[in-house]
Amino acid sequence: MPPKESKQKKLVSSHREIHAEEASQEPAIDTGRLQDFIDEWDEPELDRKTKSSTQSTVPKSPSKRQTKKSFDAIKSQLAIDFLQQLDTQITLGKVGELTQSTGGVKIVWSNTLKTTAGRANWKRETIISKHIGDSAKADVKQYRHHSSIELSEKVIDDELRLLNVIAHEFCHLANFIINGITDNPHGKEFKVWAAKCTQLFGSQGIKVTTKHSYEIDFKYVWTCTACGCEYKRHSKSIDPKRHRCGACKASLEQTKPTPRQTPAGQLSEYQLFVKEQMKVVKSENPNSPQKEIMGIIAERWTKVKSKDV
Repeated sequence: MPPKESKQKKLVSSHREIHAEEASQEPAIDTGRLQDFIDEWDEPELDRKTKSSTQSTVPKSPSKRQTKKSFDAIKSQLAIDFLQQLDTQITLGKVGELTQSTGGVKIVWSNTLKTTAGRANWKRETIISKHIGDSAKADVKQYRHHSSIELSEKVIDDELRLLNVIAHEFCHLANFIINGITDNPHGKEFKVWAAKCTQLFGSQGIKVTTKHSYEIDFKYVWTCTACGCEYKRHSKSIDPKRHRCGACKASLEQTKPTPRQTPAGQLSEYQLFVKEQMKVVKSENPNSPQKEIMGIIAERWTKVKSKDV
């Protein structure tokens, strides 16, 4: 997007006249908006094959729900306090100093980040003051840094993950604001900041790497009855009566949370088959991930159904 047309303000000084140009956006090299994808999930479309994992299909227990509720009550203050700690110990207050004129680094909790734990946002505004003297004009540039860290309400569900995400995104902001690096987000400068964070806060479980591999706790999971592909969502947006597997076009079964039983108290034919086969297949393949287990069960189901035909 091209920069908006600049307006000029005329400021009166007892010493000289100053014209300050307010630029809403600098050229691309001076404006950074970086996204760090924690996991690459093919999220909202059903005709794409999503990554599966060893994630349990057991619903959250009351104790887990209470733990999450307690974390939600304190997470905002935890984020603010740790951000201040990082600035003080990692950059010696430099990030706070350079962003002070725009209100400092802002923490923003987001409901729209569904597969990304955090994101660092940064923009540099250049203000040019034209000093008019007796014989010449001189331009003086001043910079204002606008920055924020977005945090996902859905992905960040415990304190350790929160602190690691903030540390990672803070390293990006230090890279932007102090080093002026905008075209190599995980380069050597970033790794220097990351190593410093890990060294100072490693005892708290903080380890800043170039990528995260967090297991996202999706509330709902549907599994293909033929190929075992899993479709994960934060909301109940898939209807097995209307939607089919995007990979093989077979039918889907909800596997998390386990659907309530029918009025007659019976599970579906496929659910009963999975229940019967799960222990058998796991005992035969003790070191196999859940994805492979479900794939084997799906293959057996396909063979059983083909014999019925």
